[in-house]
Order: sequence, then C-alpha cells, then structure tokens
Amino acid sequence: MPVGYAWMPLLINGRVNVGDQAIAVATNNPSGYLASEQLGLGKGSSGPDIKWNDGGKPLFKFNLRLVSTVYTKDQHLHNFFQHCQKIEETGSLAADMDTSNKLKTLHAVESGTLIQFLPTVLNQLFRLLPLTNSEDVALNAVRVLVHIVCEASEVEKIDMLRSYSKYVFVTIPTVSSKSRTIHEELAKHLTSMLRPQSADFLVINKFLLHSWFFFEILVKSMSQHLLETGKIKSPRNERFPSNYQYRIQTLLQHIVPHITQKYKELPEATKNANHSLAIFIKKCFTFMDRGFAFKLINMYIENFNPGDSRVLQEYKFEFLRLVCFHEHYIPLNLPLMKRGHIKSYKDMRHDYTLSEEFRKQHFLVGLLLQAVKSALNEVKVIRAQAISVLRDLLAKHEYDDRYSTKTQQGRIASLYLPFITIILENKHRLNIGDGQSSPGAMNGDVSGEMIGDRSSIAPSLVSQRSTLSLQQSETIQTLQNMSGSGSVKLPRDSAVLAMIAGTAPQASSLSISDPKPILNGSNSSLASSKASSESVDKDPKDTPKSNGKHDRSYSMGGQQGQSSPIGMPRYDKLDQKEVKDLLICFMYIVKNLPEEVLLGWFNNSSEYDIIDFFNILEMCIQQFKYSSKKIIHKLSMIADSQKAHTLPTRKGPVDMFSHSRAASDIKTKRNTQLLESSGALDNVLLEGNFACEVGMIALDVIALYSANFKEQLQFREGDNSLMRKVFDLHLLFLQTNQSESILKHAFAALRSFINKFAKILFRGNATMCANLCYELLRCGNSRLPSTRSEACALLYLLMRSNYEFNKKKSFTRVHLQDQIDVYRMKYQVIVSVSQLISDVVGLSTLRFQESLSIINNYANSDKGMQRTCFPLEVKELTKKIRTVLMATAQMKEHQNDPEMLVDLQYSLAKSYSSTPELRKTWLDSMAKIHIKNGNLSEAAHCYIHGVALVAEYLKRRGAYPQGCRVFKNISTNVEADESEGQEDFGMQDVQYTNESLIEMLEEVAEALEKAERYELLGEVYKLIIPVYEERRDYQKLAQAYSILHSAYTKIVQVSLSGKRLLGKFFRVALYGQNFFEEEDSKTYIYKEPKVTGLTELCQRLQCLYTEKFGKHTVRLIKDSNKVNMKDLDSRFAYIQVTYVEPYFDERELEDRQTDFERNNNVRRFMFETPFTKDPKKAHGSVDEQYKRRTILTTSHSFPYVKKRIMVVYHQDMELTPIQVAIDQMQKKVVEIHEVVSMVTPDMKKLQLKLQGSVGVQVNAGPLAFAEAFLDKSKLRNYARKFTNSLKDIYRQFVQVCGIALELNGTLIMTEQMEYQESLKENFRNMVSKLEDIFDEKLFSDEDGKSISLDSTNRTSMSLFNVISSPTSQA
Repeated sequence: MPVGYAWMPLLINGRVNVGDQAIAVATNNPSGYLASEQLGLGKGSSGPDIKWNDGGKPLFKFNLRLVSTVYTKDQHLHNFFQHCQKIEETGSLAADMDTSNKLKTLHAVESGTLIQFLPTVLNQLFRLLPLTNSEDVALNAVRVLVHIVCEASEVEKIDMLRSYSKYVFVTIPTVSSKSRTIHEELAKHLTSMLRPQSADFLVINKFLLHSWFFFEILVKSMSQHLLETGKIKSPRNERFPSNYQYRIQTLLQHIVPHITQKYKELPEATKNANHSLAIFIKKCFTFMDRGFAFKLINMYIENFNPGDSRVLQEYKFEFLRLVCFHEHYIPLNLPLMKRGHIKSYKDMRHDYTLSEEFRKQHFLVGLLLQAVKSALNEVKVIRAQAISVLRDLLAKHEYDDRYSTKTQQGRIASLYLPFITIILENKHRLNIGDGQSSPGAMNGDVSGEMIGDRSSIAPSLVSQRSTLSLQQSETIQTLQNMSGSGSVKLPRDSAVLAMIAGTAPQASSLSISDPKPILNGSNSSLASSKASSESVDKDPKDTPKSNGKHDRSYSMGGQQGQSSPIGMPRYDKLDQKEVKDLLICFMYIVKNLPEEVLLGWFNNSSEYDIIDFFNILEMCIQQFKYSSKKIIHKLSMIADSQKAHTLPTRKGPVDMFSHSRAASDIKTKRNTQLLESSGALDNVLLEGNFACEVGMIALDVIALYSANFKEQLQFREGDNSLMRKVFDLHLLFLQTNQSESILKHAFAALRSFINKFAKILFRGNATMCANLCYELLRCGNSRLPSTRSEACALLYLLMRSNYEFNKKKSFTRVHLQDQIDVYRMKYQVIVSVSQLISDVVGLSTLRFQESLSIINNYANSDKGMQRTCFPLEVKELTKKIRTVLMATAQMKEHQNDPEMLVDLQYSLAKSYSSTPELRKTWLDSMAKIHIKNGNLSEAAHCYIHGVALVAEYLKRRGAYPQGCRVFKNISTNVEADESEGQEDFGMQDVQYTNESLIEMLEEVAEALEKAERYELLGEVYKLIIPVYEERRDYQKLAQAYSILHSAYTKIVQVSLSGKRLLGKFFRVALYGQNFFEEEDSKTYIYKEPKVTGLTELCQRLQCLYTEKFGKHTVRLIKDSNKVNMKDLDSRFAYIQVTYVEPYFDERELEDRQTDFERNNNVRRFMFETPFTKDPKKAHGSVDEQYKRRTILTTSHSFPYVKKRIMVVYHQDMELTPIQVAIDQMQKKVVEIHEVVSMVTPDMKKLQLKLQGSVGVQVNAGPLAFAEAFLDKSKLRNYARKFTNSLKDIYRQFVQVCGIALELNGTLIMTEQMEYQESLKENFRNMVSKLEDIFDEKLFSDEDGKSISLDSTNRTSMSLFNVISSPTSQA
C-alpha cells in the first residue's frame, strides 16, 4: 500500500536531470498533478489541490545515474550535439565563432564519454567539414578529430576506430558537381593543420602517430564517392578533379618533412606516419590515376638521399616494400607497347642496365633496384632491409598463381635484369671464407653423407618447389616484415661510404606477351668497366681479335647520354646471410630468364663481365651446397630448441629454383605437405631440393653458354680465361658436396664437354686434363656406388677419347695425368694418384679397388677396342695404381702418428727416385705435414730436396750444369738423395725453367727464414742473386739484399741473446715384437722443436702408443742403460727415451764455432751413463765413479725431410774416474769462459756460475777431484798424461774464476759488495788448498787483473783427446 506520491521532471533546459535529488511527498495523486508547480514565498502551488506530507518538506531523497546512448551528462558534449542538431534543423551554419567555440570545448570532454559516443561524435565532425565555409571551423574540427583519435588510442580502443572506418563511416552524398566531399575537405584541412605558420606541434605529433585513421577515411570516402557517382567506371584520370590531386600532393609534401625531421624525437609517430602514407599511396593505385600515384612515390623518394641515417633508410625501404607488394605490381611495371613496334636488342637494351629509360618504363622496379644498389654502400642493417625487400618480392612473384607459366615468369625475370649488373659491381664483397670449399677438402668422400634413401632426392622430388629453412638458407622469413641482424666491419676510411656510380643507357620496354626478342650483337659491355676490372687475372691475348664479341671494351656506363655520379665503392665484405639472399635473387633471375635474353646478355657483355658472372654462379654452388643429412638434422634440432622462426605459414613453398631447361621433362608441382611439418626430415629434404635446384640452374647456364659460344671457348686451344672458368665450374660439382641426382647431371655435362672439346683436353694445356683425372679419381673413392660408377664410366670415356684422338696409338695424356697431379707453380703440371693419396689420407682402398675393377671391366667389354692395345694399357695403368694403394692402407693405419706417417711417405718418395715428379709430390706432402705439426726446419728441407730435383732436371736438359750438388753447403743429404733421379715419361708435359728454379729457391728462402735458420739464407741467395744480376732486376736484388741484411742482423741478435732455440734431440728405442713389428729393437734420434723436455716427449709418445696399442700396454724404460731383451715382458710395448747432444771431435769443433753450426748437418749424438764396478749401484765416491759415453750415428744428417732418423752405428766409450773428473772440470771451465766472453755481460748468469764454482757449499766439488787424483800420495795411481791434463784444467779453472770475479766486481751495485767479498774469500781459500796440493803458486790478486785464458799452454780443445782416449792406468 503506497505511503505517498512523488514526481520530478527528467529534462531541465534540455538536459537530463541527474544527481542527488530531494523532493516532497504527496498523500494524494489528483488528476493533472504534473501541472502542479510550487509558487514559492509561502504562496503554495498552482494546479490541482495536493496535500503534502510534513508541510511539503523534501522528504524523498535519491540519486539518478544516466544510462543512455542518446543523452549525455557532459555539458560540452551536450552543447555540441544541440548545436549540430540546430544546424541540421535550420539547414545553415550558426555563427562561425559559436561553432568554433563548441568544437574547442570538446577537448575538455573526458575520454570515457568520447568513447561512449564515438561513432556519433565522429560522424558529426566529419559532416561539418563539407558543410562549413569557415577555415577556422574546419581546422578546429580536424584538430578535434585528431584529439579524439588520440584519446581512443590511449585507452586501447583502436579496434573501435578500425570498426568505425570500416563499417560506420559513410561519406556525404554529393548533390551536384559543385558539392564538396569529405575526402577533399579532409585532405585540404589536414594540409592546413600541418603548415608551419599554423602548426600546433602537439596536434601534429598526435596526427603523425595516428595518421592511419585519416588515410583510411580518405580512401573510404574516395571509394564511396566513386560508387555513388558512378565514376568508378570512368577512366582513372577523370575520376577525381585536378584540385583534389593537388591537395593530396600538397598533403604529402607537408607530411614527409615531418617524417624526415622528427624521426629522432618521435620515432614511433614518424614510423607510423611513414607506414600509413605507404598504404595510402598503394591504395591510390586502385582509385586514382596511376601516373599520379607514381608521381607521389617519386616525390616521397626525392626526400631521401644516400648517406641518410639508418632510421630514414629503414623508412624508405619499408615504404618501398609496402608499395611494391601491390597486387598489380607486375602490370604497373609493364607499360603497353606501341602497336606495330618490332622489338630488337637495341630497343630493349635498357632492360639490361639500370638506365634512366629503364626507370621510366619500369618505374617501381627501377626505383627498387636503384635503392638496393645504393643501400649496398650503407651499413649492415640498411643493406639487410634492402636485400630482404627485393628477396621477398621475388618470392612473391614465384608464389603468384597468376604468373605460373614459364613465359610469364621469364618476362618477370627480365624486369630484374639490371640486378645482374648490380651484383657484378659488388662481387668483391661476396666472398665468404667459411662458406667456401676447395678441391680436395672432402677427405675423399665426394658426396659426403647423403640421404640414405635415394628416392628422397630423386629427380621427381628435385622438381618440386623447394624452399629453404631460416637456419640454413634464410630465403624467406615472412612476406610482411623482414629485418637484418648482425654487424659488418666497416672500412676506416669514410670515403668508401660514398655511393657507387650508376649507369643509364637508353632503351625501351618489353611486352609480357613477347618474351623472345631478336638479339643483335654489339661490342659494348653491360656491366660497369670499373667492376669488371676487379675480376680474376686474365691474359690480354685471351680474346680472338677476329670476333667482335666478348671484347674487353668499356661497359654501357661509358656511353653517350649517360650520367653517373662519382662515388667510391665499399670494400667491406657482406656477411653470409646477405650473400645468400643476394645469390638467391640472382638465381631466381637466371633461372627464369628466357634463353634468348640470357644469350643477349652474354653476346653483348665483355669477357670480364662474363667471367664475373660465372664467378657469381660458382659462389652460388659453393654457398648452397648440400651439407649432409646429419649436419642439417643437427642444425634443425638446435633451431627448434631455440624457438627460431623457420618457414612462412603459407602452405605451398616458394618455387624459386625449379629446373627449367636441362631437366625440362620434370614437371614442377606444389608440395603442399612439405611445410606442414618443421621436423628435421623436412629440413633435410628442403636443403637437398634447394641444392639440386641451384645445381640444375648452374648446369643449364653452363650448357647454354658452351653450346652457343664454342668458338670463344676454343680460342688458343682453350688456353683462355673463359674456358678455364667454364671448365672449373664443371669440376666444382665434383669438388663440393652434391646429391646423387645432381652428380648424375654433372657427369652427363662432363661427357658432353669431352665430346665438344676433345681437342682442348688432349692437345691443349695439360692442366685441364690433369684436374679432370684427379677429380674423377676422387669420385672413384666416393661412398655412393652410383657416383663411383659414373666416375669410372667418365674416366674410361676420357681414356678412350684420348686414345681415339691420337688415332689409336696411345692414351698418353690421360695415362700421364693419372700418374701425376697439378702442382701449384705457374709452369708445372703434376697431377697423380700419389697426390690424391697424400691429400686424402682417408682414401678407402676397398672402394678404390672396386672402381679400378670397373674401369678394367669397361675396357675388357668394349667390343670396339678388343682388337687394339687399349685394354692392355688400361690394365697396366690400374696395376700401377694398385701398387700405390698398398701404401695407402698403412698411411690410414698410422694417420694419427705423425712420425710414422712421414716415414711411410718418405719410403714412398724414395721408391720413386727414378720418377722425380712423383718423388717431388710426396716431398710436398711431407712438407704439409711438417708445417701442420710445427716442424718448420723439416718442412724447409722438404722444399730444399724438391728444388734439388728441379736442378737435376735442368742439368739433364743442359740449362743448369751444377745440378743438385750446389746444395751441399745447405744440406749434406741433398746430393746423396737427389742425384740419382731419372726423367720419367711425364716430363713431356712438365716444362721446368730457370725461372721455375728461382721461384722455388725463393720459396725455400722463405721457409728457412720461418724456421729461424738465417745462416742458410746466404747460401740460398748465392744461387739466386747471380740470376737477378744477369737479368738486371735491381728491384729483386734490392729485395734480396734487404732480406739478407735482416737475416744477418737477426743472427747477431740471437747470438748475443741466446734466445734462438733450434731444437732438442732424443734417443728413442722401441721394444716389443708383438706391437712394433718391424720397428722392434730399432733406435731413432728424434728432433723436437724449441725447448721440448724429456718428460713432454715421454708423455706424448706414451699417449700416442697407448691410443694405438691399448691401455696398460705401454711402459717407459726410465734409465739409459743397455736393455736386456730377456728381461722384457712380451705382453708390453717398451719405449726408452734418452736426451742426447750433438757430438763432435776436435777437428769438427774447430769448424763449428757457433751454436747454429753445432745444430746443423749433425749426424753423431752422445749421451752418458754413470756406473761403478759394483753392479748394485750406479753412483759412488769420486775415485769410484765411472761413466759410459755412447756415441750414436744416424743414417742422415739433421735437419732432414723427416724429424726422426734411424741410428745405424753405436759406439761405447768408458771413462775412468780421473777421466770423469777431467770431463767435469773441463765443462765448468767452458761454461764460465762462455759467460765472461759475452759482449754484453749477463750478471745473473755470471753469479750463478761463480756460486757453483767458488761458493762454500759447493767447494767440495772441485776440491774433491783434486784431493782424489792430484794429491802427492795418489799421483802414482794414475797415468801421468791424465794427472797433467787435470792440473792444466785446474790452472785454467782458477784463472777463469779470477777473471769472472773481477768482472762481477765491475757489474755489481753497492748493496752487493759484501756478497762480492764473500766470493773472493771463498776463492782465496779454494786457491790456497789447491796450491798446497799442487805445491805451486796458482793465482795472485795482481795476476787476476791482467791474466787471460790465452796464457795457458793447453787450451780446452787440446784436452779433448785426453778425455776421450781409451782407459789406461799408471
């Protein structure tokens, strides 16, 4: 039951009455109660009679909250809506000032309120723009729009803005042609807002940040306008008035400066504005005149220059990426041809270069390529972004189903022809060391570890559209965003940052319907001559003068009418990712180019450019070679664990490298399932497919060039740069990891090459045939049976072709090349099976034997050769190879034992003493091993023996009468080893000259200098300098004398410092028939580098033989005594290591006065073993101590071509106790003498020697010998010559100690005077005791100042015979 009644009005002055309320409560509810109104001042109320509770007091209190999408409680917004309603009702604007004020008050509205009424507010604001004639009203409306969009974004309501622009916004219909549109007015007033004179920087910054919204409104208004007016069917240039195009152009001119000038302080805003502008211009292609859109793009690009900051460069390439990804990008770049116009090469020549005409006819492509070309001279981040834009665009073309035919793809590739010139100009920056592989780098296994199931890389799968994973090929990341990473070391000179000069020849365009133009020859090159000049060294006679093609003229860059800014190229290298991306772009273009266009490029390029082109092709093969299943699997697992991006999400992979010409029978198909899994197997398949695609493309191009330019390749019987490069490309497939499928095609290409160019192979330079034989032999060692079979078949074809080419006389050239290998020198050809084995220690004898059997089977089953001697010659050849293979098995067994490995190669080299070329090959192989292990002296002597072989060859030819005996002063081993060489049949293809000899001698000199054997450089240059003098080559003479000056200076330095270490020598004896076999009980002298200690060598040998024989099987004999074989356990291998020193007799010591002379050409070595007559103890008292001196003689002198030499003679000498005393005292005298004779005294060494000679604690040593052997009571027990010798030595000892004390007194400081007096006192006591024993005066203080060692009657040398004489007793 109601208590009372209350009511109130909802609207007061047009506003909803909300908030706290308090109203009176009536007891009745009469009719017409709403008309009741309080009169105030106690006069009651008008209307019906109403009875109020409690005298009409406001008893009912409550609060009203507005929940409405129609009414707002915000006063400013309410006023704006009322004003807009008034305008609509009256059909005319209110006062401009009033409207402006209403608009300005909207800035005070809360963001929540604006969001609640967002569509309504935006609609009203956009409707104001075409309805007002006031610039101030329109400008304020735009500012409010910017404010509202910014507020919505700040509260994360961007989705509402996007929904509004997409679904809500509707442009105002135009009543007449004079009616204004929203897009026209918005473009006009946005420009006004951006003008500097009326600029509100806060508003402008907000606009830049959210410009996408306004550009979307512009585009939607334009589209709705075209649809409503029907102008969508009109020509593009008639759809919009010229004043609107002018407004858009002006808007762009005002936006871009803000982007380029404010990118530092407003990075996010300028980035968004740049992105939005690109999207807008891209959409302009759909609605507006495309020429006008091109004009906008050109105006934008003109604001950027080479050398701009990294951010601006990123903006530019982001802009280009968005614009170039237009769906009709290809038609935009292919203008219509004139009717009846016949295309010829002259008409389309601009398509080959980045000329002005090209950029006009193909605007977007030209713009992008020019930007990429300029970006390659920038820092890494900019380069990476530029390359990624181009790469992604090419990938998009490959995806595009609209252009899937070969003709269409060929026309698209023709658009990018100038890119070939660009990449040739930057070829010097593409070399990546870790991505390259050299011949022989595969350890004999040509194809590595390929996929086990060959069907996975079968030709049918090769033809599928292959894609790279990000980890390996980095072809594609996404089709939306790409950015580079990493760093590149920049050159120090800032001048290299200048842009490379561009070229601009004249030309016209091609029609997509006419991909096969007529190509005419020309003498001009397509790439820049500057870039071409950096190619590989070429003989200027390589090009036939009678042919106008492939001449070495300057490029199109020098033609009339071109302008090329002067710039400096960069020389820093691109990183691997950049190189791969550029090469991928290059391969896409080359793959899809029509044959006629590619032939036109070859036909009108210089030889330099063509060779550079093939160099890039070679780089592609190297970079994208197959890495084996295990490696790819491992890398893919690492990438998965790091959550790395892998492949684009699109189902179909990019068909960038499908086989098009050499395998035209293979139809390309989409592999829709391959990318659905990111597993390792998929990565393996992708990598294999990609390597196959690259290989197929390369083979196609090589075959196309070889078929159409045979005359150029045959010039000078193939001895030209072009032929060498084409041939090297063929061999590259055998030198790098390739799949079975590619190898089959590579062998087929080589068979075609042999048939086409037999004359070059068998009559021209022998190098090509030698290289081909070498690689085929390597392939004969492959793990893949199919590869071995193909290699054997091709090698047999080569032999037979040679046999038939020689009119069935012999296949000497191939026979020869199987016996010799290419040597690096300029004039020599030394390719052989021996070199194959020396380069590839992992050669499989079983597989190689199988390959030889296959070759024999081919010869025996060849019916056409049965009645000739050809099968017999093949059999003889394979027999010789098998002989060499026997040594291979041993080398493989001992590949971890450097000494044994060198010994085996030494034995093989020695067996070829009658075949100098083979011997030299093994010497070179030994030198490589020595250099690897740090044995530089031994490596130098390998080179010395090699040059001695050449000297003997020249001697037999009458060109060098001295022969190898001129090296006897360098090494005593040379004449004995190298004078017995005989000339073999292979010398007909080897032409050594005196020039060759000099070059090898220079190599020897360099090796000796590295080994610190400076004294031998003089002997070497005695052979070189006369040749320089005869030639009057003063530059070489100056260089030679400079080297000698430096060498002799170093000799003086090391002589004074004693810091040169020429090695240590050790005796190593091996025992154990079950382990060492033929080496059992043999003794070697090991030469170890520098300061190798006894412990270090023992540990190395023990580890080496433990690894070879097993744990706990190797024992060290830790003394130098004679080994009794009966005491050794046959279950163990024993090693005895003893330190030895070179041994010289008196005559030799007189000749060998320097440390170098005592370490060069040494054959005899000595070690001493102490013993007593009591077999139970080795050491006794002075008069009981004996010593056994063992002298070992080796078969050759050290240093030699190997670091260990067998001992061929032992000699034992026993020294009696007095002889031991003489020997010990003699050593002390010599040691002290050396110290006091130094030009620059060494005080520390001097004091050590004095302390050991006259110190109190060790005085017992010298005195003990004197008391034991020279005491009067004991003199009669020893021979007089021994006692007299010992007395003479003591006299020298006293004298040299006195000199040493005097010298020390001149060197010491004041604080060491007490130490000096202590030494003098000890010396006087020692001399006093010796004088008592000798009964004569030995020394006085006065004598110490003038006495010298020369005053003695007997020198240290004169005592040597006494020490070394047989034992005798008095």
